[in-house]
Amino acid sequence: MMSPWLHVGPEALYWGPKLAAQLWNIKEIYITENGASSTDVLTPDGHVYDSDRVMYLRNYLTQLHRAVSEGVPVRGYFLWSLMDNFEWADGYAYRFGIHYVDFATQKRTPKTSAHFYREVIARNGLA
Repeated sequence: MMSPWLHVGPEALYWGPKLAAQLWNIKEIYITENGASSTDVLTPDGHVYDSDRVMYLRNYLTQLHRAVSEGVPVRGYFLWSLMDNFEWADGYAYRFGIHYVDFATQKRTPKTSAHFYREVIARNGLA
């Protein structure tokens, strides 16, 4: 994705929890931050079409589902992040949220990824 320190590797959400559970006999795993940065732009029609983030989430959640279906004890997943904010490494340069924030007015606009993730939650699975 956009941040130079953020490398894409969706298989990590399969192998990381799987190996941790095997090596250390972990009974419950919670993924507390998983998300991606981008240079999201609010278009003239009032939308943010962050298809790159949707594909990122789809790929990572597919791998997490793979792990869970094999019995890896993942009990929770928390998307990073609900809203665009100030990031310690990138300031306001890149956006991480599934809701676009106009920093001048604080108006929030759901991105395409917010609609995608809403469906994932409603179905408790990939849409």
